[in-house]
Amino acid sequence: MSFASSSMSEFQEAGPGPGSSALKVPAVPAKSKQSAKLQEQLVTNDPLRTYKVFLSGALSGAISRTATAPVDRLKMLLQTHDGAKGLSLRQGWQKMMAEGSIKSFFKGNGANVVKIAPETALKFTLNDSIRSIVAQDPDKVRLRERAISGGISGAIAQGLLYPLDTIRTRLAVSPTNTYNGILHAAYRIRRDEGVAAFYRGLTPSMIGILPFAGVDIALFEAFKEILYEKYDGRPPHMAIVGAGMLSSSIAQVVSYPLALVRTRLQAHGAGGQVKYRGMVDVFRKTIRNEGVRGLYKGLLPNLLKLAPAAGIGWFVFEETKLALGVNPRS
Repeated sequence: MSFASSSMSEFQEAGPGPGSSALKVPAVPAKSKQSAKLQEQLVTNDPLRTYKVFLSGALSGAISRTATAPVDRLKMLLQTHDGAKGLSLRQGWQKMMAEGSIKSFFKGNGANVVKIAPETALKFTLNDSIRSIVAQDPDKVRLRERAISGGISGAIAQGLLYPLDTIRTRLAVSPTNTYNGILHAAYRIRRDEGVAAFYRGLTPSMIGILPFAGVDIALFEAFKEILYEKYDGRPPHMAIVGAGMLSSSIAQVVSYPLALVRTRLQAHGAGGQVKYRGMVDVFRKTIRNEGVRGLYKGLLPNLLKLAPAAGIGWFVFEETKLALGVNPRS
């Protein structure tokens, strides 16, 4: 019996012979499908996956922020201008041009890259791990689970590197020659205002990053899944860029007032000027002096900066992962 079974098995594997038209459906498609599944599991369980995701995130943050640095500085100039009559885009642009060199458009970008590269790397790496813990079914992660994972990972990453964000803001909005670089700014802030000054605006930042990172990551991953299904695993590059732009734009509108409050708290104290006593005081004075619209000052240039930066960032992240052999759908 065992010999017969063995012979029949070998016969079926070898393929149909003459007169065996009933055996026209070989097991190759099933084997191919099984092999593909096994290969996907091997890529997903890559022991170097964490390092690859970290590197992909670092490159994503550095490239995307440098590409949009001038618009980022313009946004901060508009955010920190607290007069009843807001600074226009043209006035903000002229203010940067008046500083006399191309470097003025990239003021604070060095600190931004030093901060954003590890922060983005850490955020994506943590999200990759936390998502697998939060999800009830790792093969079918729900939108809510993606949002929770993204929010937590974004908050941890930003909290750990927050002092660099304060330094970047000071370098971008302070008059020329106030600081001579990242280390000088850090030294002056520490000497003149104390360690606590590095953490001004941390509370609104933590409150704001939870919905921002959560919505951004959840929506992008949802959009990406749709694109991979629609284009049979090979979505156009511009579709990935567009998905990143859309997800981050929606997330920014949701969390923008808190981002503005954070920026004002980070900037105040420069030059010895102390204007606010905390997060609630910024909200109260902004609404009293500038109206509710004041909470959205700089939103347009921020979206003009954020949308392409996010699109570039997500695209670089996905393409780098792919180049390093990380399964793009995992």
